[in-house]
Parts: sequence; structure tokens; C-alpha cells
Amino acid sequence: MKGHFRKRGSKWSFMVDIGPDPLTGKRRQKTVSGFKTKKEAEKACAELITQIENGEYVNESKITFGEFILDWLHTVAKPTLRVTTQAGYRSAIHSRLIPAFGTYKMVDIKPVQIMRYYSSLLDEKVSEEYVQYLHSILKNSFNTAVKWGLIKNNIMQNVDQPKRKRKEMKVWNIDEANRFLEAVKNDKPYYYILYLLAIYTGMRRGEILALKWKDCMLDEGKISVSKTLSYVSGQGIVIQETKTGRSNRVISLSNSLIEELIRHRSIQQEDRRLFGDGYLDQDFIIAKNDGEPLNPHYVHNHFKKLVKKLEIPEIRFHDLRHTHATLMLKIGEHPKIVSERLGHSSIQMTLNVYSHVTFDMQKESAARFDQAMSSGKK
Repeated sequence: MKGHFRKRGSKWSFMVDIGPDPLTGKRRQKTVSGFKTKKEAEKACAELITQIENGEYVNESKITFGEFILDWLHTVAKPTLRVTTQAGYRSAIHSRLIPAFGTYKMVDIKPVQIMRYYSSLLDEKVSEEYVQYLHSILKNSFNTAVKWGLIKNNIMQNVDQPKRKRKEMKVWNIDEANRFLEAVKNDKPYYYILYLLAIYTGMRRGEILALKWKDCMLDEGKISVSKTLSYVSGQGIVIQETKTGRSNRVISLSNSLIEELIRHRSIQQEDRRLFGDGYLDQDFIIAKNDGEPLNPHYVHNHFKKLVKKLEIPEIRFHDLRHTHATLMLKIGEHPKIVSERLGHSSIQMTLNVYSHVTFDMQKESAARFDQAMSSGKK
């Protein structure tokens, strides 16, 4: 590799080939000027050629963040991520990141800009969890920009993500859970069995909505969880594998829940008979009267309205999962069993999430120990 030198006025410059553009494949040349003597230019040229030949040189691109992040979304995120994850990324990129950084060149974005942006979001009362989500997208995409040779370093390594504040967990006690189930019992049967499964098994909303009768082994008293159902804008209902291997699990069912499932199946069979050819038979346990699977958004709205109407503590649907786990622990179930029912990655995760419950259990245990020791004294 050689450099081409040229003198303009009293200053020297040189030009070298720096390899093809990583995005277009077109030949690129770099010109460096401003040297007082040819010897200075030759020295700088030799250093640059050494960097190029050793693979150490990066000619930072003038591409904007907006151009890059859309390319990254299509080239990297789309082929590798779950459909629902893609949808979440797309929404965050278009609604938040492009409006904030879209017109900036990648090379011009500095860590302090990102930090100020995070602060502005937190001032808007955007949750720490969502800001962490944006941080993850930025960090991963900037890693790709480094690999593509668009920037030298990932500036996100110098950006601190906000710490997530521990939120107080909201759950129902047994009376509140029973009040809710009693109120919904006379509503549509598919809503009743949906909420019953959530409270009695701790399954996630998407897992329950994806359940099919083939997953339900009533004679053995268990149900198999391996799929999750979501709604993606522009695509409709989407069914995917559960996110992690530990989420795939088999959950034992109580006798009362088995009886309710049998009753629910007979109601569905009657609906199938009434609708005839108009029945959409896809084997879903949770389905409308015509067999159509239930949209998670409808569940969200129905649950929220019903809770408000009943004047019981307002919680999210996901908190029914926490309710199940909390009640199980409070009645003395071993955390390992609770962890397996929830599909947690480890028992430690369960203990961390429900530390407030296990602390109460510790106090009760300490009291029992004290009582035992006292009874042994003469």
C-alpha cells in the first residue's frame, strides 16, 4: 500500500486507500492535509498505513443515527429477535430514539447527551424500567456500529443506566381473590376460567391465552406450558415459544381447578354445537363463544374495569401471578416448588422477588424456634 503526496501552496497532503465501505462495498480513499513538510506527511502516512494493514484503523462514518438504527433494526434485530421483541424495539426506536438522536451523526453523539436524555425522560415520569430498555437498545446497536466499522468505540460503555427503584409489590389476600372470582363467575365463562388459572397456577397472561386442550392432561392433574400468545400491531394474534427454557414447565392442578376446567370444556362443546360451521375450532382453552382466541388487550381492559367496579385493591393482571406465589409461600409451600410453578430461572430468583414474604416467614420461624427452646427448659 502506498500513499500519494501532493503540495498545495505551502502545505503537504497525502491520500491512501482505506478499503471498501462496510455498508456499500465501494472503494474509499482518505486524504489528510496540513503538513509543513513532505517528511511530516510521509511519517503520518506510514503510521496510517500500518493501522490499516493491522486492521486497527476505523474511518468513522458520517451516517446519521436515524439511518443507522433503521438499518440495524432491519439487518440485525429482525432476523434474530422474537416477533414481539421486534415490535417493542420498533416502537421505542420510532417514538423515542429517532426523535431524540435521529439527525445526529453517529460520530457526534456523546455520552453526556445520552445521560441528559435519560434525565429528561425520568423528569417526564417515564419509568426507570423503560429507560433501561432504551439503554439496552442503544448499547446493543452501538456494538453493531463498532463491528461495522462506523464508529471506533461504543460510547454506551461510558453511559450509566438509571437504577431501577424497587416497587412495592401489590397482591390480593385470599378474601380479595375470592371476591373477585365470585364476581366474575357470572360473567363470560372464558374470562372466569382465565382468571381462575391465573390465580391458581401463577401462569402469565400470554401463557394462559396460548393454552390448548392438548396441553391439558386432566386425568393426570397437570397442564403443560410451552407457548405464549401476544398481539402485535399490523400482524394480529401471534403465538411463540416461551422466552426461556425454564418457562417451559408442567404445572400440577388442584382438584377444584380440574373440575372447573371440565365444566368449561362442556360449555365450549355446547358453543361448538350452537355455532356449527361458524365455530373457529383451534383447540384454545381460552376462547370467545365462536372459538376465536382472546386478544390480550381485551383482557387488560376487562380486568381493569372489573377491579375498579368491585372496589378492591387495584392491581395489574400480572399481579395475579404475584398473588399466587405470595399465597403459596404464606401457607408454607417450599420456595423451590413455587419457583418451578412460576418457571423462574432459579430458586434464588424466587427468593429475591418475594423477599418481603420470606422475611415474614423468617419472623414466624424465629418465633416457633423460640417457643420450642422455651418448652425445653426445666
